[in-house]
Amino acid sequence: MDKGALAPEGSYIELVVSASKSLIDKSRTEIVDLALAEVREFFPAARAATLLKSTVIKEVHATYSPRPGIDTYRPPQVTPWPRVFLAGDWTATGWPATMEGAVRSGYLAAQALTNAAGLTDKKFLAPDLPASGLMRLFLP
Repeated sequence: MDKGALAPEGSYIELVVSASKSLIDKSRTEIVDLALAEVREFFPAARAATLLKSTVIKEVHATYSPRPGIDTYRPPQVTPWPRVFLAGDWTATGWPATMEGAVRSGYLAAQALTNAAGLTDKKFLAPDLPASGLMRLFLP
C-alpha cells in the first residue's frame, strides 16, 4: 500500500464524568479545557496531541443520587412467590442504581431462577476484577 494513502496516526478518547454537579454551570470550552488538562496530567504523551473534535453532553439526571440508608429498602431478586424473580437497577445488587447495576441485577435474577430450578452449577455473574493501580488505595 502506498504510504501516502495511509490515514494519519491518531487516537480516539472518550471521557465520562458522572454526578459532577460542579460542571453543570461551566461552558463547553471550560469543560473541554479541564478534561484536556487532566488527560495531559495523567498521560504525558497526550501533551503533544492536537484536539481535532470534541463534544460535551450534559445529562443532569443521568446519575441517581439516593438518600443514605436507602439500600436497606432495595428488594432482592428472590421473592416470596415461586417462579417470580425481580430484576432492575432498583433491586439489591451491591452496586448503584445504574445501567451496570441493572445488568448485574439481570444476572442475579437469572442465577436465582436457575438455583430455584435446581441448576446450582450454572454461574452467570463473573467475579469482580481485582483492584489494580490507584484503585488499590481506595478498596479494602
